[in-house]
Amino acid sequence: MRRSRARVRPMSTHPMALQELDRPAALRAAELAAVNASLQRRESLLAASATASRLLLEAPDAMKVMPEALRLLGEAAEVDRTALALAEVGPNGERWLVIKSEWVAQGVSGHGCDARMGWDERKSDCYCSELKSGRSVFVRPAEAADFKDFSITGERAKSSVIVPIIVDGEYAGAIGFDDCHRPREFDSALVSALEIAAGLIGAALHRERLMETMRREREQAAEARVAELANANAAIRANLEQLASEPDLCSFMEHMLFEATRQLEAASGSVVVLDETATSWHVIAHVNDGRVVEPSFAATVRTEETTVGHLLDKREPQYFELEKFTDIGWPGTLEFHRGAGHQSFYAMPLVFGDRTIGFIGLAFRHRDQLKSDRVELLVALAQQATLCIGMKRLAVSAKNAAVLAERNRIGQEIHDGLAQGFTGILMQLGAAEEHMGCAKHSPLPEILGRIRDLAREGLSEARRSVLALKPDQARAGGLEVALRQLAQRSTIAGRVNCVFAGGISSGGPAPEHQHELLRIAQEAVINAARHAHPKTITITLIEEQAHWSLTVIDDGQGMEELPELYAQQGFGLANMRERARAIGGVCEIHSKPGRGTQVIVRLPRAKSR
Repeated sequence: MRRSRARVRPMSTHPMALQELDRPAALRAAELAAVNASLQRRESLLAASATASRLLLEAPDAMKVMPEALRLLGEAAEVDRTALALAEVGPNGERWLVIKSEWVAQGVSGHGCDARMGWDERKSDCYCSELKSGRSVFVRPAEAADFKDFSITGERAKSSVIVPIIVDGEYAGAIGFDDCHRPREFDSALVSALEIAAGLIGAALHRERLMETMRREREQAAEARVAELANANAAIRANLEQLASEPDLCSFMEHMLFEATRQLEAASGSVVVLDETATSWHVIAHVNDGRVVEPSFAATVRTEETTVGHLLDKREPQYFELEKFTDIGWPGTLEFHRGAGHQSFYAMPLVFGDRTIGFIGLAFRHRDQLKSDRVELLVALAQQATLCIGMKRLAVSAKNAAVLAERNRIGQEIHDGLAQGFTGILMQLGAAEEHMGCAKHSPLPEILGRIRDLAREGLSEARRSVLALKPDQARAGGLEVALRQLAQRSTIAGRVNCVFAGGISSGGPAPEHQHELLRIAQEAVINAARHAHPKTITITLIEEQAHWSLTVIDDGQGMEELPELYAQQGFGLANMRERARAIGGVCEIHSKPGRGTQVIVRLPRAKSR
């Protein structure tokens, strides 16, 4: 049996046959090479993005180094042109893409910076909506007829990728990458790297925007601060000008308080001063709703009747919410604030040296605390007020010292001149009477007697004047002793009898107050002896529950006109009232023709604790 053999066909060794067998391997190798090249470009682009990002973030001005950053990205992406365009809105609402920076390779032309392109969303909806939603767009300008009207691509671009820039969640512009030599496909890995680069540039722009916003806010804050300082300086300068032109303390305080309430937008304000003896508080200026008015609450309060002194322990402005107070410690004040709708209150102590001499109180219709610059203005105004009060008191002290020195000089002149002259006259009259003997029926004794009476009256008048001019009589033995001596020395036998009645406890008023009361009594007695021709003058000093009372009563001819008219004629009535007012007292003068005159001084006294 014959066995059949299978024929084996020899493999062809033709070159074309070998190429067909190797084609899949070559394709795979080419694809692998392309992938490797794409990965290398992506890695190179990511590295360039990192370098560009560091360059942008470290630069003081990101736009100045933007061309260098675009160069790094363009070279890494192997493109011929890279452009940055930002979205802007024109004055009429038109929308533009404005090229802010670009890089072009050698031999390639670009648009140039600040080139404007219309961004018509209706016309470019196919691109604009994509970019605004954060998606990149791949175009070939030759295939997009309308793209040239608004595209950021270059005129010679063969293919382009436009990558959007999103800043703080909003579309801010785009970056265009142009290849001007060949149409090419930008694979997804490369586009992803370009989007990362655009994100880094967006972050740098966002940082730049934040820094610009901060700079603008700082400039605005600085401008506002300068304006506030200018207003504060204007208020302080106006106060100084007011002080220079109007030395009166109350007028200056009213002007200063008016400016303080206006600058700080306070509803009401008061300047309260502690008197020099620290026995009572006085409201010397009050402003309410932009007007200088008299306070509707008590204008004077004794220190032991109020607790405001305890609120001024600190030397800085203190803030209070009025609703937390049941009693401020000043009669009528809480009712005034509640009735006016005030919610908060600031108290600024006035400190002169180491002593609190008063405070400025400001009330507001809100609970917001003042900002630091407003507090600084309040402190500056308070320092002005303190300086004014201190200067006024120093001036008054200097004036009083000068007056007392002049009184001492005049008293010494009267004592050494006029009084000694009258004494000499009396001595000569005595000698003349002795030499006359007992001559009868001579008119000379009667004439000499009248001369002697006139001389004695003149001597008594000179002694009273010296007594009135001496400054420390009240301090020597107390007010009661001084008034008794005044009564004794004011008595002229046969003409006027001056007596003292009453008395006070060992404490009595402060020495300074005793001095002023003595001066008032001296003025009243001298006025009565000179002008009223009384037979009796009675000086009374009594101590009552609420005040001390000094009374000088004469039975002379009285005043035919009002006491105010006599005060203008130099009868010393205005002087007595000013002295009483200076120590917190009240001086009343009552007189009727033929029924004598009463001078009554009431000085408030401290209540027993």
